[in-house]
Amino acid sequence: MRQEPTKTRRQSDIPDIEVIDLDQVTADSLLSEDSISEKDPVENEKIIYDAEASYVENDELYGSAPFPAKDDRHYDNLSSRQDGRKRSGKVSYPEKHGKSHDRFPSNGETAEEEEENAPERSGSFFSRIILHLLFVLILLFCVGLIFFRFSNWGTRVPSFFDPDADFDENELIEVLDNMVNVPSDQRRDTDGVRTVVILGNSPFSDLRDSEDSVVSLAAGMTDAVFYNCSVSGSHLAAARETFLAEEDPMDAFNLYWLSTLITLHNTEIYDSAFSAMGDTVPADARYAYETLSTLDFQNVDVLAIMYDASDYLEERPLYNPMNTTDIQTFAGNMDASLELIRNAFPHLRIIVMSPTYAYYVDENGEYISSDIHKSTGFSLSTYAGNLEQIAYFHSVSYLDNIYGTVNEANAEDYLEDHLHLNAAGRKRLAERFVYALEYFD
Repeated sequence: MRQEPTKTRRQSDIPDIEVIDLDQVTADSLLSEDSISEKDPVENEKIIYDAEASYVENDELYGSAPFPAKDDRHYDNLSSRQDGRKRSGKVSYPEKHGKSHDRFPSNGETAEEEEENAPERSGSFFSRIILHLLFVLILLFCVGLIFFRFSNWGTRVPSFFDPDADFDENELIEVLDNMVNVPSDQRRDTDGVRTVVILGNSPFSDLRDSEDSVVSLAAGMTDAVFYNCSVSGSHLAAARETFLAEEDPMDAFNLYWLSTLITLHNTEIYDSAFSAMGDTVPADARYAYETLSTLDFQNVDVLAIMYDASDYLEERPLYNPMNTTDIQTFAGNMDASLELIRNAFPHLRIIVMSPTYAYYVDENGEYISSDIHKSTGFSLSTYAGNLEQIAYFHSVSYLDNIYGTVNEANAEDYLEDHLHLNAAGRKRLAERFVYALEYFD
């Protein structure tokens, strides 16, 4: 049952309020001219809807509902008309029409205002496009620069300022020298003369009695007494875990067995080695044994160790991951030897010297870069890099010969074949050796 509308009047200061039942009020009655003239404070008028005019958003209503745009006669009274409708509690609607509106100007703009703001909006649109294009260009430049750097990694790139300038390829090579002095509490003042013992093979044993040898050249550059105990044809890594004189008597002169001779006076294996070799004992091997077995290392200041690339070329293993002091490996033998010597003579300054650069020779006699050929899976530079790590671990000096003395860039100037140094190479090595000896002077 529909409830009839009623009017209620109280004796109070509250103004009269007219209650409208929306169920009984039709849209026609709300749109009638009488209702507008009765309640609107403005002149009696219609809201004219132009199907081709633009709509204006009514910011006062939630949801931004569209509000009819002006026409030439009535737009000036639009705001006052809205105020009147608020006061009267009635809402005016546009007349019925059969056409759809074209578009809705944003933020209450009129068509004329929108046309005036069109250039500004167009400029903002093009500004955004320019910013996006600029961002894309910067991104492409960065990607291209990264690609260029990686594609030319380690190679010479001509200077943009002087493409024809003289260039030394050695300037691109990073030398990994690491000089370490003996701790002050372990140093010993001997007789005031630097006494140096050398262990190794061909770099120091070649032409040992010649004035052109590395030791003779170094002696002319510094005041030191040298005991050259290098043995030609020896290796750093041992051929076997235990020494067998009958099978390989020269194996007694790998670094580890010489270290036992220095620290433990292990002379038995050398007696058996010399017995097995008979009259063919090399002179340098005999000298090394006699010197190391009789020299008092408490009076020795420096021990220098340098083996060439023979272990790499003959594919003796680099290291054993299950046994880091495996003497049958290049790195393990050095590790075990340094441990023996450092414990026995903590005052001794030790200089580990890496091999110089060497070429691998294939079955056709062709020279192959030792960075390309992998011996037991590793390049010669990796063999040298392991010596650097071991020297660092034992806190001894490291002289980087594979990059700082004879490297791939200058090998043709300093090698007489794939392995051995020529006169210029021996001089170069002597200079670097003296540099390491006198580093802390």
